[in-house]
Amino acid sequence: MLSATALQENPERVASLVDHTNVDPAATRADIRQLCEEVLEYGFCSAVVVPYHAELAHEMVGDEANVAAVVGFPYGIQNSEAKRAECRAIAEFVDEFDMVMNRTAFANGDANAVVEDVEAVRDAVGDATLKCIVESPALSAEETTEAAELVEAGGADYVKTAVGYDGPTDPAEVEAIRRGVDPETGVKASGGISSFEEVLEMVEAGATRIGASSGVEIVESSREYRATE
Repeated sequence: MLSATALQENPERVASLVDHTNVDPAATRADIRQLCEEVLEYGFCSAVVVPYHAELAHEMVGDEANVAAVVGFPYGIQNSEAKRAECRAIAEFVDEFDMVMNRTAFANGDANAVVEDVEAVRDAVGDATLKCIVESPALSAEETTEAAELVEAGGADYVKTAVGYDGPTDPAEVEAIRRGVDPETGVKASGGISSFEEVLEMVEAGATRIGASSGVEIVESSREYRATE
């Protein structure tokens, strides 16, 4: 786990935290090739894509980086069998799955359904890394902590803040997630993060992974940060 202090001392390590992302529904194959080329050039942790592009991303990054695909995106309202089928259809190409919590079940206070949904996907992905998005910008701090507890109970390896459609993620949301999970459970901050300084804030709040479509800008700003030290 990379601490904020270690990151300040070694800004060049920021790329290893970043899931470089393009989940635009209108993204072309050329867009995804560019994404993957940037993953390889800058040393990002993974390329995050929609299921349609999973095979292409796998072909592009190979064993050099992870391929992550979103599941139940962007609202998590699909039933568990649909999410399981989505995972199985692309399992041979994907190392990590970023699923969306069943937000409707959570809004209705159906904690069992939330947990069982994550359990179902956990079973489908096997040993692959499972991250679960709780969409914290749409929740109160107390709700965010509760959601984090539930998805961790279902077997998520990481609790992720947001898909990025309901506004930028705030470090307070990361703190709320961190309060609800074990120290060993990862926290992924995602949504509106585009600079090294913003990454530092998220890591200080407890994030262990960063999701961003602005990975290149983050790395470039880390170099500027180093130059000012």
